[in-house]
Amino acid sequence: MNDIPKLLTDLPGPKSRKVLSLRQDYVPKGVYETAPVVVKKAKGALIEDLDGNILLDFTSGIAVVNVGHAPDEVVDAISTQAEKLIHSCIHVASYEPYLNLAKKLVEISPGDFPKMAFFLNSGAEAIENAVKVARYFKRKIGIIAFENAFHGRTLLTMSLTSKYRPYKLGFYAYSPGIVRYPYPYPYRCPFKSKSPEECAYATLEFIERGFATYIDPEETAAILFEPVQGEGGYIVPPPEFVKGLREIADKYGLVLINDEVQTGMGRTGKMFAIEHFNTVPDMITLAKSLASGMPISAVVGRKEILDSVHAGGIGGTFGGNPVCAAAALATIDIIEKSLSHAEKIGHEMDKRLKELYDKHEVIGEYRGLGPMKAIELVEDRKSKRPAKDLTNGIVKEALKRGLLLLTAGIYGNVIRIVPPITISLEQLDIGFSILDEAIREASKGV
Repeated sequence: MNDIPKLLTDLPGPKSRKVLSLRQDYVPKGVYETAPVVVKKAKGALIEDLDGNILLDFTSGIAVVNVGHAPDEVVDAISTQAEKLIHSCIHVASYEPYLNLAKKLVEISPGDFPKMAFFLNSGAEAIENAVKVARYFKRKIGIIAFENAFHGRTLLTMSLTSKYRPYKLGFYAYSPGIVRYPYPYPYRCPFKSKSPEECAYATLEFIERGFATYIDPEETAAILFEPVQGEGGYIVPPPEFVKGLREIADKYGLVLINDEVQTGMGRTGKMFAIEHFNTVPDMITLAKSLASGMPISAVVGRKEILDSVHAGGIGGTFGGNPVCAAAALATIDIIEKSLSHAEKIGHEMDKRLKELYDKHEVIGEYRGLGPMKAIELVEDRKSKRPAKDLTNGIVKEALKRGLLLLTAGIYGNVIRIVPPITISLEQLDIGFSILDEAIREASKGV
């Protein structure tokens, strides 16, 4: 284990540089690149590039390969299903993987009430369809969304997304009916509250007041929220806020939509992040790690809501593809067996992050749930001024040492730490040691 990461060349190496020239020539620059790495193969928490360099992956493909790269059970499920049926379209003829996956998600999702599920291809499609169904069910257009949120890149989901650059700049994402409120970001509470609880209650009060000034409940269909904001910087709301959203939804007859595209499928140490808050939403959206990287997403929710739509009103040609659905079933099985380990990993990450916080003054805060963690970098802890350049510098120093990391946050000053939930404690320790070195090196002169 001591031989990982293994770096044989600078990054990118000669073989990777040659292939990366194709990217420069044929792929638009709008398709951004985090690391100049060309992957040859990957397994578990390790990635090997074309030059034989082996990197430790603390990104999980942006929280997609929660159970690691290419788990044997998922690869076998894909291969077995591909030999039987690759595509028929659920609108033409039914097939078992789709139906079995719908049954499984209904069984494991929160809520002691009749539920149903249907499938699409991406997180954005899941959000788009959840909103579409909520509007259909309530016969209202209004959707309450939140600052710092990320929900996708389609016209509607760009409109729901809060961070303007780079996601919305120049795309004129002005879908009607969306009303945006602050989100309780305890470290930078928009209401300058002194405690997370105060921040939660101030935010909830602001939403209530908004029904008189922004949109009336009579025109509001749903509240859409992330139980932990992902691209916004892994912001964990106080429990009082999530509970309060449920109470507001019940009070005004709104549909509560829980976006678990990044937080779901064991990422926080529980199958669904909402389980940390003892709150049950009306609909849940899933994607990313639902099938270990195969393109499939889901909307799971109350039967009375999902089954209200007329025949042909929802669906799509590729939604719930048989190979993807088979991969999802295999992935869920691994996650169910890995949750206790994920919880252990989360506790170990807390310990290591506390050590880093005590050692490095540039860490303003560390936060997260389970093995979904982040550090927020600042110029100094008193002013809390975001340190974006330092953040990028840390990511680059970590890559030099063979560790892949991702940034996040509306100020670009957050590093998210999302290894596979199946990572070994030894690999986790190596990754945190590299992160420690990277912070120390990048902080010189700061």
